[in-house]
Amino acid sequence: MSLLKKIRRYSVFYFVTSLCFVFPLQAKVFSKDLLQDMAVAYIAKQIGTLQNTNTQLSALPLDSRIPDRVCNTELELSTSDEPPFNRQVTLQAKCNDAQTWAQYVHVRVVEMAPVVVATANLTRGEVITKSHLSIEMKPTHFVRIQYLDDPTMLIGSRSKRNIRSGMPVLLNQICMVCKGDSVNIYANLRGLRIKTTGIALEDGTLGEQIQIKNKKSGKVLNARVDGVESVQVNI
Repeated sequence: MSLLKKIRRYSVFYFVTSLCFVFPLQAKVFSKDLLQDMAVAYIAKQIGTLQNTNTQLSALPLDSRIPDRVCNTELELSTSDEPPFNRQVTLQAKCNDAQTWAQYVHVRVVEMAPVVVATANLTRGEVITKSHLSIEMKPTHFVRIQYLDDPTMLIGSRSKRNIRSGMPVLLNQICMVCKGDSVNIYANLRGLRIKTTGIALEDGTLGEQIQIKNKKSGKVLNARVDGVESVQVNI
């Protein structure tokens, strides 16, 4: 073997050997996507979102200038926060080998809640049917007290204004009892549930107090709306 060939062969050997010292065979490369996925999985485990489908987690993108990381040991994941988390959690991924490094990943935590939305455009005065409604999950910080999570409560009520398809149907947009409607009046007396009928003198939705005229006596009563075309009075 010529001296030149020996020199080349030894040069390749020492180059490969040096790579093994710098990047051992068991070293693992951690890309930005992998670090983000690990952060989401860690937070999910902390709050049990594998069973709770009402929580959505997502990692904020890391700076594109951050290079892929290499570590010879398992990463140490930690956060200074504890469940229940706020809407954003900061997680530290730390490598404890000779080339120690740490990377911070921000995870967004969004709690979701079911909301009744319109599946078609509803015009003012239109009677709402089952086909007009569906359920969608919305972030809870956008959900107001007027939002509903049970579409059956709205079936038979009427819209008081135009409602666009895909928009939440709010209590203040509908009347469960509308002025001029014939309604059932219920009252509890000494353990008995009494029923009669009346005419609504004003619009009302769930929980609101409105005036009702008793058909038999002609007396005007204050009543609380407890459902579609249904009110409750106190005796």
